[in-house]
Amino acid sequence: MAIATRSAFGALVNEDAVHRRLYTDSNIFAEEMRRIFGRTWVFIGHESEVPNPGDFKTGDLAGQPTIMVRHANGEIHVLFNRCRHRGAMVCAHATGNASYFQCPYHAWVYKTNGDLALVPNVELFGSDFQLADWGLVHVPRVDSYGGFVFASLSPEGISLDEHLGRAKHYIDVMVGRAPFGAIQATQALRYEYPGNWKFQIENMSDNYHATYVHASAFGVRADMGQNGAAHVFGNAPNNQEQARIERSFGHGHGVLDYQGTRLLVTEPDRYPAYFAALRERRGEARARELARTDLHVMIYPNLILHTNYNHYRVIRPLAVDHTEINTYPCRLVGAPDEVNEALVAASALHVSPAGRVQVDDLEAFSRVQRGLAVEAAEWVLFKMRGVDEHVNEYGELECRFLSEMIPRGYYREWLRLMSQE
Repeated sequence: MAIATRSAFGALVNEDAVHRRLYTDSNIFAEEMRRIFGRTWVFIGHESEVPNPGDFKTGDLAGQPTIMVRHANGEIHVLFNRCRHRGAMVCAHATGNASYFQCPYHAWVYKTNGDLALVPNVELFGSDFQLADWGLVHVPRVDSYGGFVFASLSPEGISLDEHLGRAKHYIDVMVGRAPFGAIQATQALRYEYPGNWKFQIENMSDNYHATYVHASAFGVRADMGQNGAAHVFGNAPNNQEQARIERSFGHGHGVLDYQGTRLLVTEPDRYPAYFAALRERRGEARARELARTDLHVMIYPNLILHTNYNHYRVIRPLAVDHTEINTYPCRLVGAPDEVNEALVAASALHVSPAGRVQVDDLEAFSRVQRGLAVEAAEWVLFKMRGVDEHVNEYGELECRFLSEMIPRGYYREWLRLMSQE
């Protein structure tokens, strides 16, 4: 059943519950692609994924194929991956380097800035046919912050700066943990699950599940503590009782701040050379704070930052019950090799298809999707309230664990975007 009115969408979202159809209805999924992924700012890629002229990565935006490519002059372009002649994709590779893109159907050739360079038998297209008029189409709006590239299919709307808001601070934190103030993405860890795209972003802001879903993984990690696991996961801190913080803020974004209560890869005492390099750039107090930062940052709708293991995850919705996740372990530019090797290893152990933690979540997602086929139970609950909920000095809604405050923020933004004309 199609939905087209604000009241119809509003009937599916309450303050502390959402209707099961948000995860199971293919018509709603199609509207999400049009009204959310087709309207707001969506993460495309990190500049370090295309470091050299001609480097590219393909993807999609609201189901439409795209190419992010660095041109010869160093500028990054986000182009629709569609020949202007008969519509074939001009690039079929996930990543690579190219001096041009050539359509496989009729061999139209495009420069890496999208300009049409060559058309076989061009004289037969008539005197009014001009190459300059038929380049690859650019995505309407592209902007970046801290090396993170976002795009919007909407030619009008709020700026990326407005969309990110307080999220810019947390991007700065992730980048600031590198002695040279930059991160370098490495090879993506790619996996899929038979469930809705919203499960992944909900899961990253949910500490309720971890003790139960990851009991075996955490048990293995603890058992290995005397036999080498510390080189990957770090040493357990002594302040487990310290409060953990949740924050929710504009446009559906949120943060879990673990406040040094988990195992830290970049604990200052473990890697003196790394900490010395960071201290030289940031000063003692700030360097110690950054090295001990442990955040999950959810930038709605499709980007997740994980500072402890220094990776970012990209959510790619494929169908109402089919989602792809690409996780990019990142190196801290200017950090010693041993630190970066430990960060990449930690990400691999945590979130790779053969890892110890994310596989538990994927099984849970599959079971949730299957369970939501039950029509007799209509509502999915987000009722848990944290301790001392208040608005902090930065305008963030904040509380202490445990709560479901951040997902409630997701669905306020979901309803806002889905209800707009």
